Amino acid sequence: MKNITLLFLVFALTVSCQFGIINDIQGTNNHDDLVKDSQGSSEKRKWTFIIYMAADNDLEAAAIADFNELEAVNYGAAPISILVLLDRHNSYDMTNGNWSDTRLFEIKSDPAGLTPTIRSPRIDCPELGLQKNTETELNTSDPLVLSSLINFAKRAYPAEQYALFIWGHGTGWRGGVNNEFLPEPVKAVAFDDSQRQYMSLPSFGRAVAGKGLSVIAFDTCYGALLEVAYQIRNDARLFVSSEGEIMSTGWDYTALFNGFIGKKNYSISDLGNTIQNQFSEHYASLNNATISQIQLPQIKNLFSRFNDFSGAVAEAIADEPAKNAVLKQIFHNVESYFFTSFPSDMYIDIFDFTKKTAAIRELITTDTDQQEAILETANKLEQALSLAVPSSWAKNGTSKKLGVHVIPLQGIAVPSARHELAYIRGSMAIDKSAFVEDSEHWAPNAVPKNDSLLDKLFYWTYLQ
Repeated sequence: MKNITLLFLVFALTVSCQFGIINDIQGTNNHDDLVKDSQGSSEKRKWTFIIYMAADNDLEAAAIADFNELEAVNYGAAPISILVLLDRHNSYDMTNGNWSDTRLFEIKSDPAGLTPTIRSPRIDCPELGLQKNTETELNTSDPLVLSSLINFAKRAYPAEQYALFIWGHGTGWRGGVNNEFLPEPVKAVAFDDSQRQYMSLPSFGRAVAGKGLSVIAFDTCYGALLEVAYQIRNDARLFVSSEGEIMSTGWDYTALFNGFIGKKNYSISDLGNTIQNQFSEHYASLNNATISQIQLPQIKNLFSRFNDFSGAVAEAIADEPAKNAVLKQIFHNVESYFFTSFPSDMYIDIFDFTKKTAAIRELITTDTDQQEAILETANKLEQALSLAVPSSWAKNGTSKKLGVHVIPLQGIAVPSARHELAYIRGSMAIDKSAFVEDSEHWAPNAVPKNDSLLDKLFYWTYLQ
């Protein structure tokens, strides 16, 4: 998600797409699988992009700017369609008529290029009860809204491939049901201030399950996490997002779609590479900036290898010095990401954690079999990361960028007394994420276990 209190950053994400002179009859929903250029020739639609702009919050102005970036592209006869569901707030941006409801647009090129005015036509969406000439306020934190939008896009704009972009605030993992809209930090996407709600990670997973998407992309902070990827591991081929914070300006959509429509094959890898390329150029001067292309079919294997490594380290920790050696790595040496206002969730880079923990295996245990188990599982985990994250970019030059949650912080290197219930296996929290439910050797347990790494680091009692 994009975050206001982030290091060097202001919140925000932006995901907006344009579709311009590619069109059927403007404003209607009677689309087949062909797109037409201005001369009337037709080509089979390769992609339908669904941009979910949850901007009923302090990112409203950034959403309008990204929408305009989408319209600045000359799509010509490109065989794509771009739909943007834009939910606005009533306080943060007064332009374009200052409407504050929820509207669905089909992106069209602005002949004037980049301007502050929305030019694209509104369209009806029966699945959401939206009509282009009426005002309707939707709760974009409701997973049913997202699910219904995807259904509409596939029915009215059939294509060979479908991509979903989630635009807005994002805070990483989220589990559990909470009826109150909490201030930062929370773990979710699609923050809707008017409804005082957000979409949890399990809810997002249910919204996209079985939809036949090819690509899911988060233009948010804290998206490239194992918890998120594992939740949607069966729901797309490619997941693209950032491990840490990004600025409120989000992605450069003009550069993104100018790059993509210039490709010959319009392949999944073309899209992933284009997102990564525009991001690396847009954020070239920003410390801690990262973007990852995550192969979701590889996530099950990666999860298993991460589980094995965590278990090997957990079982090797038998005393306070060993525990403290690992904690020192996590809090002082391993690459980490967190908001700079506290309390704040802490995430660490899995590849960096694996390398640096394996390097101190002799400080963790004197048992050579346990040392060998740590090294062997570390090597297998690194191999799995190479398959799951074959391409990524980071300002610091590192690779295989994928994070995982450790614990909430009360200050820099000051852990909270406990994890949130939604991150504890066997807790009373409702609707925990799939990662927490399935994690045998990483996530903490309601009754601490010897083979859970977070239990051994934060909840285990060692005999002197």
